[in-house]
Amino acid sequence: MLGLEDIEVRPIGHLPKAVVGGLELGPDVVIALEGLGTFKGVTLEERLGELREKGKDLGKVSYKIHRESTRRGHSSIATSLVLQFEVVRCSRAASMLLVAPPFGSYLQESQRRRMVEEDEFFAPGMLRGNKTYQDTVRRMYEAYRWFVEQGVELEDARYILPLASKTSLFASGSLETFIGLIRPDISEEYYPEELRRIGETLRRLFYEASPMLTQAREEFENPLPTYPYTNPYKPHDRLMEKLTERGAEPGEPRLLNLSVVGVDSRLVEEALHSGLSEASSLNPLIQAVFLESLSLAAYHQSIRHRTIPTAVESIYTAADRALREGGRCAVIPPSIKGDESLSRRFTEVFGEAMEGYQRLLEEGARFSEALYLLPQSLRIYVVRTYNAFNLLWPQGYVGMRTCSYAQWEERANAYGIWRAIESRMPELASLMGEKCRMLGYCPEKSWCPIILKYHRYSEEEHRRRSG
Repeated sequence: MLGLEDIEVRPIGHLPKAVVGGLELGPDVVIALEGLGTFKGVTLEERLGELREKGKDLGKVSYKIHRESTRRGHSSIATSLVLQFEVVRCSRAASMLLVAPPFGSYLQESQRRRMVEEDEFFAPGMLRGNKTYQDTVRRMYEAYRWFVEQGVELEDARYILPLASKTSLFASGSLETFIGLIRPDISEEYYPEELRRIGETLRRLFYEASPMLTQAREEFENPLPTYPYTNPYKPHDRLMEKLTERGAEPGEPRLLNLSVVGVDSRLVEEALHSGLSEASSLNPLIQAVFLESLSLAAYHQSIRHRTIPTAVESIYTAADRALREGGRCAVIPPSIKGDESLSRRFTEVFGEAMEGYQRLLEEGARFSEALYLLPQSLRIYVVRTYNAFNLLWPQGYVGMRTCSYAQWEERANAYGIWRAIESRMPELASLMGEKCRMLGYCPEKSWCPIILKYHRYSEEEHRRRSG
């Protein structure tokens, strides 16, 4: 099994850099000089020349600018320093938080397309050499392999794998994007050591790239240090616990609030057909808030749709619910649920995983260690807010996720959102739909009959559009 020493974060590059007057300038100086440009409408070269003529120390000037800006809470300076890096090896438990900050960009290895191997599981802390943990992971992996041998697709078989599964990803984001990972505010009992180590590595990389700006940003004292992003590794969440008292039916999101301000469906439709300049005004005017229940696998995928503000309950609350209520807290793929022998094996192994999680806690494991055994089928609650873009644009959530090529659980969720809005506001729902409906053609390699509900279409037309 893999240990914390096997985590690898590999820097690719950072920005901005510049060569001015033969002088190589790193991010600290470039960003500071551009900050000065907000007071003086002159070029980078002119700003640098003026400071050098006055005999100013570029380091001292840069740090003063960074400190003065960040201590006032302005994020424009800290968002200007951008780092690109690869996480060559980490667990799904870690990546579930690494891809959560909304202003980053992420490309992640997909378990929908690549077979997981037997030695690709992390065992941090006391889990290394722990018999309960190793035996349970082995049974979960054996079930995964068995499902694949029975003809179950990889994307469905993965639902029985634990969060300990290895993955890799590419990320690009600013210092401001990752400051929450660099300065986590949750105790080791609940916050995985793996994430703490990755955060320390990111901190070192940002200091290497831009020490003055990074130091200034870290010195900004604030009990709410960063833009909010979804973090399931909290001991509890009273707000989410209150909202989930009633819950949501499995696969059917519950509409909590629908707001359309100042416009009717006719104006909305006219704006959508007028082009981006007018349609963009719709975004803050249309808001739909949903309570949804998703598997950890689908949740992990959905948080990368970064234009949807999301809140998530504590993963430990979700695990406690599963310990009380058993298999109803598992999301079982239809390809498995529809076969009695497959479904029985899945339910048995899900139960074994939850029993192993409980046993690890009894043996003295931290919550942040035991969670590595939680299966990706575990149901967790989220609250998400969909604006006009995500309801009405072809590249928004509903348009993208109702496509027949979308992952089945997210597709069911997107159709559930559409149905819920239709029951409350049918005139708005009439403007929603699959991306092919809005585009007038299918952008996928092969087209499906969905488009025929809305447009005349043929293989010849598809080839013409694809050319």
